[in-house]
Amino acid sequence: MKKLLVAVSLMATCAVAQAQLTGNVGMTSDYRFRGISQSQNAVALQGGVDYTHKSGVYAGNWNSTVSNRVYADSTGLESDLYAGYKMEVVKGVRLDVGSYNYIYSQAANRFSSNSNTNELYVGVESGPFTVKYSRAISDYFGLDNSKGTQYLQADANLPVNKTLTLNGHIGRTLVHNYSNRDYTDVKLGGTVNVSGFDLGAHYYTNLKQGNQVKTLNTVDGQQLYKNTVVVSVSHAF
Repeated sequence: MKKLLVAVSLMATCAVAQAQLTGNVGMTSDYRFRGISQSQNAVALQGGVDYTHKSGVYAGNWNSTVSNRVYADSTGLESDLYAGYKMEVVKGVRLDVGSYNYIYSQAANRFSSNSNTNELYVGVESGPFTVKYSRAISDYFGLDNSKGTQYLQADANLPVNKTLTLNGHIGRTLVHNYSNRDYTDVKLGGTVNVSGFDLGAHYYTNLKQGNQVKTLNTVDGQQLYKNTVVVSVSHAF
């Protein structure tokens, strides 16, 4: 019995040694998702936790405050759950596959919302560059008959020195059955690390917008798609 307990203990210790658990907290002047404000052009508080294993398996949870006008009758919380697997396919090139799930708690019926969205994704990473394809396997943020909506993106995070990284992003949303809601989002800026805190400043703009994008993304007279500079601060631990 003692030998069995020792063996189990050693296996558990080895599993822990091969895994890493990290967390993060932050604040942003405007929470932008694929170029559209989720916080109604206001400050958002954010944070999450990530689990990564030496095998390439990972999982996590990320949360942010959102506008309960953008997500009607919600408690103002977005809680994301994700999991996936990364593997090196050739030297210096990694394949990333997984699932990302967006959950919005409701004031009347907590954690049950038509806005909840589930996506599968596949990405390829090489050095500072990433390309990724996501596809909704549910209706897309409450839009009827939008299952199959696609998002294609390319990202670059280029280190300038030990503290400064330049960030670039372009993405294209293709809403299934609603081509007049398709659009392209662009983000450009940089992040600097100061005493363990990441300070960011990024410019957001949207291009090639379908004729319903502006109408659907205007709330209380505020344009959620408008060009803007977003500043943020975050800390990982």
